[in-house]
Amino acid sequence: MEETKTLPKTSAATPADFLEEFKKAEKNGYEAIIITGISSTLSGTIQSATIAIEMYKGPLDIRIVDSLNLSTGSGLIAIFGSDYAKTDHNLDEVVAYMESLVPRVRTQFIVESLDIIYRGGRISSAKYLLGKIFNAHPFIQVINGKLEVTATPKGKLMRALNHQYSVFKKDFKKGILNDHVFITHAVAEESVRYYCKKMKDKLPHGALKVTETGSVISAHCGPGTIGITYIVK
Repeated sequence: MEETKTLPKTSAATPADFLEEFKKAEKNGYEAIIITGISSTLSGTIQSATIAIEMYKGPLDIRIVDSLNLSTGSGLIAIFGSDYAKTDHNLDEVVAYMESLVPRVRTQFIVESLDIIYRGGRISSAKYLLGKIFNAHPFIQVINGKLEVTATPKGKLMRALNHQYSVFKKDFKKGILNDHVFITHAVAEESVRYYCKKMKDKLPHGALKVTETGSVISAHCGPGTIGITYIVK
């Protein structure tokens, strides 16, 4: 992206992709599938899965849980759902549990540079120029399945990182499910180290996980993007 100044194109998984996975699950002896993925308000993934289920003519019981979230948010729902399934809960109970998590997932991230979101047409020229002057770093949260800029810390990146951490700290004091907490980033290793140092003693051993953002968010937000994702009680 930096070398060519060209943004990659992204697309959702197709119904055919899902059908192929259904066949694999059948072959491996599974009885049911629970599908989750990027919010239906942000991607065509859930729609493709719905179409695939309508096309499918097999024995699998297939359900969909719309995450109303991004890649790591849907990943959290899947992981907690998997943990729940391992404690002898049936399919209906696991689906209900995963659906109960959806409104409690907290996903937020800092965009280090405005260049990529400007080139992608997500902010106007005026906002881009003003943001560059003040060295703004948009703080974006997932709210009701949509991305909303809820703050724009200006100046050094550290100010934006601390703003994001303060949001996490408030939720942490109120109570979160601390089995799995994600720091998710797109080529932001220094910021990752900063957060890990601040957070590692707050959580059980192994609960804090560092992951890379999905290809779609990485492409649309650019290098330096970093977020914290968790589930509140």
